[in-house]
Amino acid sequence: MKRVINVIKKFLIFLIILILVVQFTRAYLYNKMAPELKKWHEKSKYEEPEYEKFKTIDEYLVAEKEFLEKTYAEVEVKSKDDLTRFSKNGILSPINEKGENINSSFELIPEKIKGGVLLLHGLTDSPFMMRDVGQIFYEKGYYVLGLRYKYHGTFPGELPKISQKDFEEAAIFGSKMIKEKLKDIKNPEFYMVGFSTGAAATLQYITQSVKKDKELPTPQKVFWLSPAMGVSSAAKFGFLDSWVSMIPYFKKFQWLDINPEYDPSKYNSFPKNPGIQVYYLIKKAKLNFSKLGKEEKMNLPPIYSYTSLVDSTVLDKDLYDIFEKMENPNNKLVIFDINRKFEDFFKPNLIKLNLKDEMSELNFKFNVAFISNYSSKKDDEVAILNYNNNVFSEENKSNLKWNESNFSLSHVAIPISPSNPIYGRDSILGSLNLKGENNSLYLSPNLLYRLRYNEFFQYIENDIKMVLN
Repeated sequence: MKRVINVIKKFLIFLIILILVVQFTRAYLYNKMAPELKKWHEKSKYEEPEYEKFKTIDEYLVAEKEFLEKTYAEVEVKSKDDLTRFSKNGILSPINEKGENINSSFELIPEKIKGGVLLLHGLTDSPFMMRDVGQIFYEKGYYVLGLRYKYHGTFPGELPKISQKDFEEAAIFGSKMIKEKLKDIKNPEFYMVGFSTGAAATLQYITQSVKKDKELPTPQKVFWLSPAMGVSSAAKFGFLDSWVSMIPYFKKFQWLDINPEYDPSKYNSFPKNPGIQVYYLIKKAKLNFSKLGKEEKMNLPPIYSYTSLVDSTVLDKDLYDIFEKMENPNNKLVIFDINRKFEDFFKPNLIKLNLKDEMSELNFKFNVAFISNYSSKKDDEVAILNYNNNVFSEENKSNLKWNESNFSLSHVAIPISPSNPIYGRDSILGSLNLKGENNSLYLSPNLLYRLRYNEFFQYIENDIKMVLN
């Protein structure tokens, strides 16, 4: 027995040494090949405003404005010709003509308020990504609050600080601020909208509000855009890299991507820690949901979700799984198909996919809408296949069409209107079309050709308005 124990001990020591060798080798090689870090890859000397210190959203917005101004000054580039978001007078600056930072939290306040809507953006994004969706609710008479997560909207060096709790606290704080704002409104309606990580934060919030904390206002309806209900399980092992990167020589190793920061409202560089935190946020939200009783699940608000059939950021299987487990016949899942005109360019599993057969076989207990040109393979003949209680209906006159050169939507495109001034069809980034030799840039090609706006945003707008009516 003693001999067996010694063998196990030796094996464990060998395993630990092997892991250390592999990790340090990876860190050394990455350190040599990765681009140099810039000043915006370092941490700020200023602390984020703490949500719990503020009783009203007005107080918070004042403190946030001062904080964003100070942090921007830390990394500001003086030349207006540099293609970076940190050139204050440059064409990619987040500072608009009014001197406002588009990355800050925002309010949309109609003359006559009938309710409130909390918008939660995605990881590495800023509230600006939610403005087009917020406008839909504003036009229908809703007070809109687009809240910024901590460590977002400043510079990417702040992101390694973020924790799973920061997303949860943002949902709680935003909801309380809306409750305070609507305290004089009779029978106000309350909705939540979550994009990507924001959807995971809303799932965690609604399970908490129906089970644990009755003081939290429960939304009547929830809307998800490219919801992050599942990410690669490999993210949870990122802590091994984080330990190595604590050694100053290997500090580049805490980054998954080090890219130029040309996007005004989204970080291009991505550290490993946020991916770990989102993984555990999703895991916690799902666990809390699984603990709900049948009656508590029935008390969850209906969810309307909009997603692309192809999404390189999140795992779509997990979204379908959570919808199935909710067993709410009022839930609706909208799936935007690939552009079937380009079928020959896609992987075989996508070409062979027949969603009508798939839905019949799975017998979904929720509503589904499939936006596709699968029957015509023409850009201007996009149909809507609706599924409800195992009954199909098809709308052929949808007035929806593909841009002739776009082959699919993307994760980041879903909440963005084609008329968006930064990411829209005719904007600088939306129409970005760089060409050159394919091995000359260290910038990932994915960032350059990823679609930034939603061809079918009009469908989302009409669908939300129909739900509100």
